Amino acid sequence: MTLDDISDTLLDEASSPTHLREALDAFARLCSNVTGVVPDRSFDAWADDSLLKDGVAINPEAAAHCVKDYQRSVVFIRAVHTAINTASDRFANQPIEILYAGCGPFATLLLPLLGRFHAGELQVHLLDIHQRSLDSVGQLVEHFGLQSHYIHFVQDDACRYQHPGSPHIIITETMQKSLEQEPQFAVTANLAPQLHGEGIFIPQKIEVELCLAHLDAETAAFKRGDAPDLVALEEAGGRYPIATVFSLIPDQAAALEQRACQSSSTGMIELNPVNVTIPSVAHLNNFDALLFTRVQAFEQHQLLDYESEITLPLRCTEMAPLKPGDHYRISFQLGNYPKFCVTRLCDG
Repeated sequence: MTLDDISDTLLDEASSPTHLREALDAFARLCSNVTGVVPDRSFDAWADDSLLKDGVAINPEAAAHCVKDYQRSVVFIRAVHTAINTASDRFANQPIEILYAGCGPFATLLLPLLGRFHAGELQVHLLDIHQRSLDSVGQLVEHFGLQSHYIHFVQDDACRYQHPGSPHIIITETMQKSLEQEPQFAVTANLAPQLHGEGIFIPQKIEVELCLAHLDAETAAFKRGDAPDLVALEEAGGRYPIATVFSLIPDQAAALEQRACQSSSTGMIELNPVNVTIPSVAHLNNFDALLFTRVQAFEQHQLLDYESEITLPLRCTEMAPLKPGDHYRISFQLGNYPKFCVTRLCDG
């Protein structure tokens, strides 16, 4: 498959899941053949990751492996395409300036789309902490004949980077499930204020919700491809939403960071603590307390429960065993390993 074929398949709403996977696998092979960077989960003690003040910047091979999270890649690529077209209408008769932070070695969310636009339509800034990733993307730009586009490569920490202008579009997808480990919040808080006033930030919204659910049963159903109707599941008493414990909206992130305070119990800087109470429900001991992450990339392009590695649930082991009336404090903890902190306040 050529890059144009891959792009056509990924943007075609009629493409089957099989064809989408084949297109993304073909893209990964093309990129690996050109650059020598082979997608790898890289679970070996964070090999070659960069440990930053605000989270872990995963290494180029692990970043490349994100292309294998198929639904995630498709949703974000379609979101970026929609955003570019929207920005082109919004900012007519001028080049659309795009800042892609944490682009990785393949610039997966943007590179397949560049051939769909004429030279001069886009000004692209690719930002990554790893020079090896930027060198890889540079090879791909040359190989695919995309040099006619204005593409600028920047090696820097996206949590600290100051852009010389106000981009029309900012793309940053640097997250794990429940925003753990990677610096998605810190990058958003730093870059969102630098966006053009009428610009588009991708992702548009990230929410994390605490629910009571049957993790093993739900996971098994999704693995079978038998995705349950979540509304019906709630109505049938198979899942109980408790509270939205975190909402990351780009234009609110900087203010949220400014209001961060030091936890008296952990000593860590944390955001917006939420107090929750375990409800009294039938067969409570059969439920798990889980954090579910939902991502609105842009407009209708979104990732819901189990659709991606970044929307898999995270079990709150601190709440086990579940007891009705127990009170907990949940906060998002900043620092070199961002994560949710769950503290029991009292027993019911």
